[in-house]
Amino acid sequence: MAGLTTHLIVSVVGFVIIYIFFKNWKYGLVFVLGHLIPDIISFGITGIRQHSSNPGIIMTNSWFTPLAAFSHNPFNWIILATVVWVVALLMYSFKKLSKEKFANTILFVILFLIGTTIHLIIDKMIIETNYWI
Repeated sequence: MAGLTTHLIVSVVGFVIIYIFFKNWKYGLVFVLGHLIPDIISFGITGIRQHSSNPGIIMTNSWFTPLAAFSHNPFNWIILATVVWVVALLMYSFKKLSKEKFANTILFVILFLIGTTIHLIIDKMIIETNYWI
């Protein structure tokens, strides 16, 4: 439960900082989504499947390990961001996306990756190595 609290605090602080900097709540929301998505995938999908919110039960499920391995791999998020960037670039080059929407899409991708990266760093350096958190 302490890992969830840590990630929620970082999400709220990141949201506030990004909101103050960009004056747009959507950018902060993208950061929050990026920060929480690794655990939403691993704990959320498994928890919904088991009808449980108990981390001890969720982590014993056979679905948890592959989902956690997928969602906590930074290369998967880089690949996803690259695909979104390429699609946005193609849509922009075919005049299906305005310059402003293209710039917003790129900013969304960057903020999403920042959120995901901070989540993975916190997991590796603090939560997974500290007995008390």
